[in-house]
Amino acid sequence: MNSNSFLQEVREKILERTFFVDFTVQSIYFVIKLFICILLYYFTLKIVKKILPVFKNSNAEKIMDQSLKSFISSIFNIGLHAFLITICLLILGIKESSLLAFFGTLGIGVGLSLKDNLSNFSGGVIILIFEIYKVGDEVCIADHVGYVYQIDIFSTSIRTHNNDLVLVPNGKIVSDKIINYTKTPIRRLKFIVSINYSCDIDKAREVLEIMLRENPLVLKEPSVYSHVDEYADSSINIALKGWCINENYWTIYKETLNNIKPTLDSNNIEMPFPQMDVHMNIVKE
Repeated sequence: MNSNSFLQEVREKILERTFFVDFTVQSIYFVIKLFICILLYYFTLKIVKKILPVFKNSNAEKIMDQSLKSFISSIFNIGLHAFLITICLLILGIKESSLLAFFGTLGIGVGLSLKDNLSNFSGGVIILIFEIYKVGDEVCIADHVGYVYQIDIFSTSIRTHNNDLVLVPNGKIVSDKIINYTKTPIRRLKFIVSINYSCDIDKAREVLEIMLRENPLVLKEPSVYSHVDEYADSSINIALKGWCINENYWTIYKETLNNIKPTLDSNNIEMPFPQMDVHMNIVKE
């Protein structure tokens, strides 16, 4: 069969009435199935959103830890969308074998390209299993100090004391240093106070310790104490230390910072500023 006869046969086939009828029917059928998929996707998400508040008010949800709830919620959302997409593809007529091959290839590609996210996912699992921290804990992670706002499958959200929302990858968290201040019931206070070299060290220590002890939120035991921390270039730095309950830390911290200078001023103890003494030797010729 030469090319001319082949093209002629194709042309006759296209011009046949049955071809247009079949094409039209199949197109309408596909549009109907596509419309069904859109409705299924939309109303399923709507129904799930209606059901979730019922679960949130149940006893099982109240018992569940807030950290675990946010983690499971993230997994559920991703799983739900993946499930609905698979159902829609099957409705549109894509064969199961083709879907399995597609998802297998996609899984390999995603696994290679998102290996860091897989590390973040495993980090999130480790955080929940070992209860390194939970929602509401005050922590120091990646040099960010604040309260854990949410734990997702790939990252942890921290609300800092400046009200900034910081997202830190879970993989980085489990491989780095973590300080959880909420894990222990009491917390140490530490203030570095600089005084002039001409001032009496013992007197400065005494008035600072009295000032901190007079705060009713500071614990009596372990007792307040102080010591010389450093002989700096322009000052003697005194470390003032005490202990308090975690919940009272920032209240005491702010009050003490406000009281340090007035206390030193009332006792004629100077707080120095950076300075340098220059000695000049005049050489006579």
